[in-house]
Amino acid sequence: MKRKGLMAALLAMLTMGAGTAAAQFLAADLIYLPAATHTNGEGTSRWRSDLFITNVEEEVEIDVALVYLPTGLVNNSGRFIDRSTWLGGREDDGFGFVDPMLADIPPGGTVVLEDPIGNYFDADGQIANSGAIVIFAYEANTLEDDGTRVLKNVIVNSRVYTPFTFYLPDSDNEGEFLEETGTFGQNLPGVPWYNLADPSAVGENGDFSFQLLTGGGEDEDFRYNVGVLNASDPLSTITIVLQPFQGNGEPFLDENENEISRIVIMPPLAQNQYNSVMSTLFGIDEAPNDVTIDVSVVAWASGSAEPIIGLTAYGNLIDNHTNDPTAILPAFAFPYNVGCQWPPSGDETKGKSVGVPRVNRRPVGIPAR
Repeated sequence: MKRKGLMAALLAMLTMGAGTAAAQFLAADLIYLPAATHTNGEGTSRWRSDLFITNVEEEVEIDVALVYLPTGLVNNSGRFIDRSTWLGGREDDGFGFVDPMLADIPPGGTVVLEDPIGNYFDADGQIANSGAIVIFAYEANTLEDDGTRVLKNVIVNSRVYTPFTFYLPDSDNEGEFLEETGTFGQNLPGVPWYNLADPSAVGENGDFSFQLLTGGGEDEDFRYNVGVLNASDPLSTITIVLQPFQGNGEPFLDENENEISRIVIMPPLAQNQYNSVMSTLFGIDEAPNDVTIDVSVVAWASGSAEPIIGLTAYGNLIDNHTNDPTAILPAFAFPYNVGCQWPPSGDETKGKSVGVPRVNRRPVGIPAR
């Protein structure tokens, strides 16, 4: 087993006061939405993604800018050469697409950006119609031609949904039903740059170079999709390993008694989703919904003198009968380090390294005009 005691440690964490800190740290000036879509799925499903972008600054109006990373194991670094494929709020800032709602968002205000892939990034249907979106936030009207700006914070959530037809009993006509329409879907929160899996963040307090996706499995009732995003700098390719573990914590074995895992090389800023991952990627025809998938960064190659490596992942448990999805968010296998976020005051910390070393630079920035 690659990490002895990993699943036992995770189980122990789940039994310790999990309800005491349900809130998450999601605000940042750089946020990765690891999956967004405008595509037709199985049956009559037509999946769309709407973004909810909230300015959490107390006194400052902000602007936001977005760049779309089409899915597939392809190099998306070319989208950081200039702003021609970007969506922003001001035409004067040189964005290829402009929506004035993304400029001058007031303190505490929220913008709802409906179907940005269909309305902007893939309006002509010429590129992949799903992928990831990277969101930048900064003080209103401070973006310079060289890409510098005054960094400010937002929270980003995405609703992924499809129209749905259902039938309700007709109260005026016994035994008859009325056809109604609505939607169903899921919420997917944006991932702040400081929550990426980071191979440099390995220390005495934990190993944050990998993420776990729980609740996996496939049978006649459910299937499981897994997505991964290379959130490193635009010059860095990463090698990742995906490995499934059974509900008892043991790895799955192939016919030769070897542990089942898959190595994937991800070009710069690539996003990829594996549908029905248990069968298509791991060759496991059926597994109960107690599988955990370990997604690890194991190597990288970069043209940068100072590479910044990052990864995020997500899962989707999907009902085969209704196509209703449940979002599975990635988790680190080690608890949040309170001492790192709020170190004790006074002489206790003098001369000491507090917490786990983390990359304190952002992997990407807005390109020059």
